[in-house]
Amino acid sequence: MIKQFALWIGVLLCGSTYAQYDITVKIDGLTCDDDADAAVEGLENDKLLLANHFGNKQYLKDTSECSNGVFHFKGKEKLATGVYLVVLPGKNYFEILVSKDEDQTKYFFQTDTTIKPAVTTVKGSKENELFLEFNQYAVKQSLKASSLSKQIEAEEDSVAKSKLQKDLRALGSSVSQRRKDLAKTNPTLFIGRLYKAMGEVESPKFPEDLEPAKLREMQYMWLREHYWDNVDFSEDGLVLSPVFHGKIKNYFETYMPPIPDTAILMGDKLIAKIEQGGSTEQFKYTVHFMLGYFEDAKYMCFDKAVWHIAKNYYCAGKAFWADSAYVDKMCEESSKMEPTLCDKIAPDMNMPDSNFIQRIRMSEINKPVTVLIFWDINCGHCKKEMPIVSRIYDSMTNENFEIYAVYTQGDWAAWKKRLAVDDFNFINVANAFGEDKFRNLYNIRTTPQIYVLDKDKNIRFKKIGAKDIPNTVQYLLEEQGVVEATELSKPINSSEDSESLDIE
Repeated sequence: MIKQFALWIGVLLCGSTYAQYDITVKIDGLTCDDDADAAVEGLENDKLLLANHFGNKQYLKDTSECSNGVFHFKGKEKLATGVYLVVLPGKNYFEILVSKDEDQTKYFFQTDTTIKPAVTTVKGSKENELFLEFNQYAVKQSLKASSLSKQIEAEEDSVAKSKLQKDLRALGSSVSQRRKDLAKTNPTLFIGRLYKAMGEVESPKFPEDLEPAKLREMQYMWLREHYWDNVDFSEDGLVLSPVFHGKIKNYFETYMPPIPDTAILMGDKLIAKIEQGGSTEQFKYTVHFMLGYFEDAKYMCFDKAVWHIAKNYYCAGKAFWADSAYVDKMCEESSKMEPTLCDKIAPDMNMPDSNFIQRIRMSEINKPVTVLIFWDINCGHCKKEMPIVSRIYDSMTNENFEIYAVYTQGDWAAWKKRLAVDDFNFINVANAFGEDKFRNLYNIRTTPQIYVLDKDKNIRFKKIGAKDIPNTVQYLLEEQGVVEATELSKPINSSEDSESLDIE
């Protein structure tokens, strides 16, 4: 009994070090040398690389070993489900599918150095048998399409050309249909979920008597709402493929208007669906993607979307992949952004004018529009922008708007001299006695910074250029009914200097 127990323990220990994946690759025309003498003589053995897709990038996963003249990729833990690349010495590659639901020690691929699907065979993997079969079909159709394209280019008869073009479209449709059929007949396999996610949803027919604008709106809203219908939100493997990244990128580029609240709504709904589906990898990728996408967006007020992602996912403890130092820094930066997000009431300021006698409180400016500017007399960009601001102010009718310009530094004499020389006729203030805590509320990292506020001192535009002041002022005056709108001015919706979390 003791002897049997010891034997069982030995088997268990051996089993724990046994390979959980052993992908065998034989390439005709390419040999590997497992002779130790070759290394001594300085001969380089050919090696293959195994890489995996992750979003729109590829990452090295393993390097081949040589055994009995064939290549092996071996590891003690199963590979995650996804689309992988077998890379040859000349950097050519072919793709394979890996599934955690299959025995990854049985995978066997044979091809030659052309790595064409027609000369490739697969054993030990139903996923890859189906994958190869589809690729062989797609290549055949592609060759037919290439031939048809040449015929179309050479054909002069319009009727014959039209027939050829119809045949060409049919070839494309046949490939899409084959992919769709494969997904439908293999819903539990990774390839089925992968191919289903590649398919586009089809919009239903809407009433034909709708006004064109209404029809476009209904189609847009339906497609935005049903965009993800073909994606299995439980499948982690979609992230280890080019498909998921392409879907999410196209989703925001196609359906996201330049409105931060709508972007936030779309993002939250997508993340909620993923949470319900259960894919931790999709959740991780989506939150990370959205943070970067909103940071890079050149739309007005999109720091609000960045702040939302930081607060509701990273600072809420949901970003399980991020280390604590990164999260702490992000939360610190997002808290600095919060007081001056668009649609918030601009933090009030009460500072003395250039005579250091009269204090002027911003909230007491009784005008429908207030333009708030932070600037510095030694700032190179300010030297270009502030004269433009002055000319705009002097050229406009000012009973409906005012400029509140805050000098951010402490050279009072130079500031007064600059005001006297340039003759700035709008309100000029500075924190001369250090009593105002504006720096705690306004995250001023560069100057000039220009905010445009409505009658309630809500931040409506931010970080615009001086040349944009007339348009934004006019827009808010029309929106608030102060002036009659003949044609409502278009608001500025881009920001070349958009605020980000600025985390190194």
